[in-house]
Amino acid sequence: MKKALVILFAAFLGGFLALSLALPDRAFSPLENRNLAQAPALSLDRVFSGAFEADAEAYVTDQFAFRDGWTALKAVCERLLGKKENNGVYLCGDTLIERIAEPEEDRLAANIRAVNKFAENAAVPVYLTILPTAQEIWRDKLPAGAPGADEAALIARIAEETAAQYIDTLSALRAHTEEPVFYRTDHHWTSLGAYWGAAALLEGLGLGAEPLSAFAPETVSTEFYGTLYSRSGARFIAPDAIDVYATDEGVSVTRYEGGEATPGALYDYSQLDRKDKYAFFMGGNQPLAVVKTGREGPKLLLVRDSYADSEVPFLTTRFSEIHLLDLRYYREGLAGYIAEHGVDCVVVSYSVRNFITDTNLRFMN
Repeated sequence: MKKALVILFAAFLGGFLALSLALPDRAFSPLENRNLAQAPALSLDRVFSGAFEADAEAYVTDQFAFRDGWTALKAVCERLLGKKENNGVYLCGDTLIERIAEPEEDRLAANIRAVNKFAENAAVPVYLTILPTAQEIWRDKLPAGAPGADEAALIARIAEETAAQYIDTLSALRAHTEEPVFYRTDHHWTSLGAYWGAAALLEGLGLGAEPLSAFAPETVSTEFYGTLYSRSGARFIAPDAIDVYATDEGVSVTRYEGGEATPGALYDYSQLDRKDKYAFFMGGNQPLAVVKTGREGPKLLLVRDSYADSEVPFLTTRFSEIHLLDLRYYREGLAGYIAEHGVDCVVVSYSVRNFITDTNLRFMN
């Protein structure tokens, strides 16, 4: 009997391995919204360094037959067993919350130094704001004893050690914990959360924000399944809605990528037909975008992550131009850009999740 079970198990694994090798490799997973690992190059140097083995493991994991179905099945089994976490995502009733791990000290210290060096040498005022995640704002939703970084302590340390002028976003969001300030299936903040973040930013810059009552929210999608839905396999979670608060009337957007300028938009409605509906805001990831508002006001350079995409619409009433720069893709330095475009102030805006892990902040200098 035991021998038969071993044979069946080996046949099961071998069959799926053969099927995985026979099926064509997928380059991209719409459900996970990421590129999948491809077959690694084989060489003696890569074998001896361990790089080939690591890449091969990632390749097999990503290209395993029916990967999406197995991920969903694992989430169901975890739920039936009473477990509250799957693939780094906490299952909190009808809400998914990403676990933020404690940072590596060297990376965190290096990123603080990079901001400080830039702030000390910049020809214009430099501000820094670190955005909390749902793990901090909705801590009461987490499973009892759930491990995770102390975001409040990390933010307090960054605020204390930075040479930039610090703007407090954490307190603004803490004041609205009972509101839907984050998506339930995605790691980003909602348009409402982005409003409170923008209000805190504008207050910190001394510009003041429009009251929330000045906006008339409109729901543009009720079928948003975000990154945490994809990663957790929790297919039993209902989708999110995406709302628009601020108008894009009179606002023009130009995207720059690979030296080419193309028209963009605050709201790209074509993205609502795709899996990554958060790309509705600003059209998704891009090295550089310039927003011209048609209004009087200073020029802002926003060195940012993707949280800013849904925040920018709330900033358009206070600036004549907003330049959004993503250091993951932009490598040309900031000092020259500031001088060339007459930038009046710089805001470095990152979620705590990205600030403690990012390896690109050094490119500011």
